[in-house]
Amino acid sequence: MEKILESWLVDFKPKTAKTYLYALKRFKKELDIGDLDEYMAGEPDAFGDFKRFAQALEGRPKKTIMTYIGAVKVFFQDHGMKFPEEELTKFRRRGGIPKRARATTKDKAPTKPQMRSILNYMEVKGRAVTLFLASSGCRIGAALQVQLSDLDLDADPPSARVRDEYTKGGESGRKVYFSYESRDAIKDWLRARDTMGKRTGEGETYESHLLFPFGANNARGMWNRACDKAGMAQRDVVTDRRIYHLHGLRKFFRSNIGLKTDYTHALMGHLEYLDDEYLREEQGEVAQSYKDNMDRVSFFGLESGELKRTVEVLESELKELRDSVKRFVGRSPEEVDRMVSWWEQHKMGVEERKSQEADYKLLDGKHDELFEPAPTQRVVAEDELEHWLSLGWEYVNSLNNGSGRCVIKAPVA
Repeated sequence: MEKILESWLVDFKPKTAKTYLYALKRFKKELDIGDLDEYMAGEPDAFGDFKRFAQALEGRPKKTIMTYIGAVKVFFQDHGMKFPEEELTKFRRRGGIPKRARATTKDKAPTKPQMRSILNYMEVKGRAVTLFLASSGCRIGAALQVQLSDLDLDADPPSARVRDEYTKGGESGRKVYFSYESRDAIKDWLRARDTMGKRTGEGETYESHLLFPFGANNARGMWNRACDKAGMAQRDVVTDRRIYHLHGLRKFFRSNIGLKTDYTHALMGHLEYLDDEYLREEQGEVAQSYKDNMDRVSFFGLESGELKRTVEVLESELKELRDSVKRFVGRSPEEVDRMVSWWEQHKMGVEERKSQEADYKLLDGKHDELFEPAPTQRVVAEDELEHWLSLGWEYVNSLNNGSGRCVIKAPVA
């Protein structure tokens, strides 16, 4: 790298510096510049070369055009070659900056079934970062700068502080929330990473103050490999770029989270929505709204409708259990023992009652009735008659219904 370029790029964040480096390399290529130090020492026609470079980008994606010419403009201005504003305006108005660009990639946000398939092909660190991105709406660049001290895994919902210096433009600091699935995946990752060796061959582990101590290219590589295995390696027929890429997880979040528009944009770091009102509410309404909609950005849990039905069934069963327990609430241990003893002594007569349910109802708040004097007569089986007679009971008569049972009378007290 030329000295002039190397000394200029140190003033920028790594990602910005990398983008500007690509832009200046493209500038040199399009204008056939061999050495940038020599080019700048020769007092070039900076504005003329800027216009030539812009026109040479015809047919490139619109975002690429604006990024590249912006980088070249900043480079010249930082080296004392400012462009007259009126000349720039005239250049734009007369079509100097290409307005038409070839079709850009028609990317797609993955569906939930597709996400489940992708995640099933990922190892622990890939699952952790993917679930975090999909459920938080965070950019990969910001996510990779989150530190362990920024996490609150015990919060409900779990949260992370994305500081200004992590964000695009350096002004979109905020709190983001992520799903329980993401929290559990992060815990698995934190348990494993300090002993997990990097592929450097030098015995390094992932132990770090950063949550995800690896680069964006590593994250994209894990995503792309999982997509390939899941049968989602499709590419745009025009640009030959992947249709399903890591940045598409932001689109998934925006399309699925189901929050108020202002809250969605604020959580995604769109600066115009990060106003004082949002910052006042972020501990309350925003967090609760996210929690209520968390299942929309979760992949392996119950859907909201199924979860609701399950909760209703459990609540019904719990109510029945509570009603049963109430039958004995407030009774002394002695009362409970007497009730159980009485029931054991008289269980032989249960079949004579209309239903077992009627017998149990005797125990439902009517225990006083259970201690009335025993009946003076009883119907027993004839083969039990000898037993009852030995206890002092008197035979009365047999039932003429073929049941083999008879009536006996209690002994006189």
